[in-house]
Amino acid sequence: MAEADHKILSAEIKLGSQYYFYMETQTALAVPDEDNCIVVYSSIQAPEYAESTISRCLGIPEHNVCVITRRVGGGFGGKAMKAIPVATACALAAYNLRRPVRMYMNRKTDMKTTGGRHPMEVTYNVGFKEDGKITALHLDILINAGIGTDISPIIPLFMVGAIKKYDWGAFSFDIKVCRTNHSSKSAMRGPGEVQGTFISEAVIEHVASVLSMDVDSFNMCNKWRQRGISRVPIVHEVLLRSNPGKVSILGDGSVAVEVGGIELGQGLWTKVKQMTAFSLSAIKCDGMGDFLDKIRIIQANTLSLIQEGLTAGSTTSECSCEAVRICCNILVERLTRIKENLQEQMGSVEWGILILEVEVNLLTGQTTILQSDIIYDCGQSLNPAVDLGQIEGAFVQGIGFFMLEEYLSNSDGLVIPEGTWTYKIPTIETIPRQFNVEIMNSGHHKKRLLSSKASGEPPLLLAALVHCATRAVIKEARKQLLRWKGLNESDSTFQLEVPATMSIVKKLQCLL
Repeated sequence: MAEADHKILSAEIKLGSQYYFYMETQTALAVPDEDNCIVVYSSIQAPEYAESTISRCLGIPEHNVCVITRRVGGGFGGKAMKAIPVATACALAAYNLRRPVRMYMNRKTDMKTTGGRHPMEVTYNVGFKEDGKITALHLDILINAGIGTDISPIIPLFMVGAIKKYDWGAFSFDIKVCRTNHSSKSAMRGPGEVQGTFISEAVIEHVASVLSMDVDSFNMCNKWRQRGISRVPIVHEVLLRSNPGKVSILGDGSVAVEVGGIELGQGLWTKVKQMTAFSLSAIKCDGMGDFLDKIRIIQANTLSLIQEGLTAGSTTSECSCEAVRICCNILVERLTRIKENLQEQMGSVEWGILILEVEVNLLTGQTTILQSDIIYDCGQSLNPAVDLGQIEGAFVQGIGFFMLEEYLSNSDGLVIPEGTWTYKIPTIETIPRQFNVEIMNSGHHKKRLLSSKASGEPPLLLAALVHCATRAVIKEARKQLLRWKGLNESDSTFQLEVPATMSIVKKLQCLL
């Protein structure tokens, strides 16, 4: 810090929470079985965790508990830990009453109890030289974990990884995970990484603002509509987990496949099915036809196949496909020997960048995303159509976090929104008017599973760009207002809250 020509001290950033808003809320069905067993159908991202918890709660061995997950109607992390209490309560009632019990949360109850993304308060000190080079950064971060621990202790790890995408010189931080009277917060798509990415860009924008390093000619010519363009790089480190797989070829030639990953709508089953067909096609038997029609993916069952633990982190599809590929290679090797023997007897027989333009109505504060251009490196994509949907969906969900979704709590720590009447998620009116996404194939890479790259969470980090571009618009609007009043234009430093709703944008433009 001593080497800096300029310093920004005790600047503050506040980041709000975000609700998962999956289509299917928390639900479970428990059915008593013979031999003191229980079968639980749960919409959960981690069946194995539910199995262990139910076992301890009922006082029975884990092999007496079977948790089945056919699919999950949207998760984003909200069906990882938060689904366990619902499944366990359902199992306890069914076990004691000896009759089936079903639980289903309505949207109001789900919003009040599920938690969501971790709110944060950040104070930072940054030192930098006249040419813009940052020499030191210190962060004091308070993370609102709510009433329970959940996965909150690991959020700082993900945050620091995202913040370190830039060279900050002397970098130091003090991160505290705080217990509060709010509902317990949990993992949500890109946990910690979304906030870390935004903090990095907010600091960079603040430094650039102090040094007056950005100009926009469009805004000089327009009074009531202003535009902002911004570019944000992302670095997203993924963690690979062990993942089981089982491939069975039945008597009629049809194939049954089981994997440890859970289908959440991310296209896992589609990719696994394609990998199975591709790997087994090496047998080259006559009459195979459209092999995809002969493959069925079996629902997750904790007693049939030991699960991997948790479907999260954007890599479960790749890990599941790799497990299936290994199984298929073993089968192909065995069947090839059989085929050869029969022929002898019979004679023949796979990084991301975003450029974005926004327009702000200075009278209302409404922000319109005119165009977004995303180029995303999927490596050798296992399924470009599925990955395209993941990229678009993650980016739109990020728009909600940074621009729309106010997941507020009252003084008693109770969640205020009770549905879409008061909680606004992205719609056709708030996504980019021109939404361009190009998937780049970076080719084979021996250190990546199947040469594929994650597409579930990293694109969400790009949405920080919408906030940055909006901030650029507000900055120009404030300068314009100061020029009209004959005041000093340099006095335009401000912090734009997250989410940057219409009322906040309008207020910061000083046009109220």
